[in-house]
Amino acid sequence: MLGFIARINAFCSGVEQLSPGPTPPSTDPPLEQISTLPFGNLQETHAAESDLSSTQIHHLLQIFWSRLRPRMPIVEWKDLVPDGQADAAPSPLLDAITAHTLQYIHQSGLNNRLIGLKWSKFQRRDCRIGMAYFRRSLSAVTQLTTFAVPSISVMKCYCYLVSYLLDAGEHPAAYNMVGLALRISQSLNYMDARTGWYRECQLFRRIWWTLIHLDFRCSRHIGKPVTTHVEELLCMRPTREPGDLQISNGLLYHTESIHLTAAALLVNEATDRFAPAINQDTNASDIEVRAQNLSDHIFHLQKWSDGLPKEQSFANMQLDVPDVPVDRLKAGIEQEPGESPEIENLLSTLLMLQYHNAVMSLHRVFIQFPSYPLVPKSHPKADAHAATALNHAMRMIEIAHKQMKMHEIFYGHSEFYQYQWNAVITIIGFMLAYPYCHRCPRARDFLNLALEIFDSVDIESVIAVRAASLTRHLCSKVDTLVQTLNLGHPTPDSTAPPDPTSEDRASQTSSSNLNLPDLPGDDSMLQRIDGESLWSWADLINLDAWPSYCEEVNEAFMDTADFSIPNCF
Repeated sequence: MLGFIARINAFCSGVEQLSPGPTPPSTDPPLEQISTLPFGNLQETHAAESDLSSTQIHHLLQIFWSRLRPRMPIVEWKDLVPDGQADAAPSPLLDAITAHTLQYIHQSGLNNRLIGLKWSKFQRRDCRIGMAYFRRSLSAVTQLTTFAVPSISVMKCYCYLVSYLLDAGEHPAAYNMVGLALRISQSLNYMDARTGWYRECQLFRRIWWTLIHLDFRCSRHIGKPVTTHVEELLCMRPTREPGDLQISNGLLYHTESIHLTAAALLVNEATDRFAPAINQDTNASDIEVRAQNLSDHIFHLQKWSDGLPKEQSFANMQLDVPDVPVDRLKAGIEQEPGESPEIENLLSTLLMLQYHNAVMSLHRVFIQFPSYPLVPKSHPKADAHAATALNHAMRMIEIAHKQMKMHEIFYGHSEFYQYQWNAVITIIGFMLAYPYCHRCPRARDFLNLALEIFDSVDIESVIAVRAASLTRHLCSKVDTLVQTLNLGHPTPDSTAPPDPTSEDRASQTSSSNLNLPDLPGDDSMLQRIDGESLWSWADLINLDAWPSYCEEVNEAFMDTADFSIPNCF
């Protein structure tokens, strides 16, 4: 993500060169101020910070059980409170969950809204909340004896330690830790001993795939490869349990979330094997072939989405996104509010966001930035994928905005904000590449909705605060580009009147001091442009004043393996 942000900023820094008039000096904040990742926050803590009483720990566990455990149902109450002894010596797993819960309470602001949480710990600003418990747990599960004789309890502990780091925005550290956890899990040899006590094997499968899911999240954040090959592990996915019938306990949600991760990984592996990543030297036919390859393998996700409504708990979930979505921003009353409990609503919404994020990420690589020299070109299949990415991004923001208008349980979940950030980045990239597209004005409205989401969060949520700052920064760059190009309105769709004459185009272009390139058969070529084609603005104007454009941003939305991550830690 850091490399991704750096390329976006490099792109935006060149927009001012296109402005026909004087522009104020650049006030772009440095990368460490606008990145969604905090820098250098893993500071040392003092032992005195791990001083919660047994009563306070029990209060935390009750909050964890009702709000956090359903998202990762890999522990039982007896794992946390052995023999019902609330004052028992803390275990590494209890410490990990304590750190995770403290962090959630702080980021969601529950300490200001729930009775009994007016603790001095939440008023400190000199260290990360829960870090003392995190370090004590980490120290316990990195002992030589743990590596020599690991256990399922250690695997559970790593799941919550990685989640703590992810919610803290420490993605590189989380990526390295989850890789270690997966290697430790392999030593338990459950993969080869598949005929054992059912419940124990089933629990191992659920925890194993939780680590794979976390590894997938980490790899997406920092642009590194996943640790495992999913085709070898499909037989190890957890099956539905009798308790899955109740969505509120999280088992059904967790099972479906894991199956969705497996489907996304299958598509990723299929497309990665097919061809190297798209770059500016890739010719049109190669791009179209790769676009077709994605279409051929997307059925893994489609199969999952088709099967989900068969579950009674998800029967009313709508995952389809039309190519031209209904403008729900202006539609007035949408539908009757849901009557499901808040935890069920949270789990269903997170599952929808996970699905749309997976589809969006797969299609986003086909957002095509222009190449130089400028020759108008069309990639129908790739353009369709780019439009699909945009539609799913807008849908993600729409879902989140609607839920946060009615429910407070979504506040404080960093993954929820990360989905919004991924959607924002997709919309920003699409608008920078295709500002003449008729979808862009509506997409710009969704960026304002995303800002409302980020701004509604307490300042303790570092990811949301930084995402808001970067979103504002990039929105200003998009608006500058639109003003520079003098876009009074986007390219009309296919039902609109015919394109203006060449004289009209020349008149409009001269008003912004930008010239159309000298292209053979210019009139006939431009008149053939379909309103649904995603023609880049740079294909229609002369970019001699901006020759470094392609070098800076062409790979920004391509496969993450194609660009290096700046060493900022």
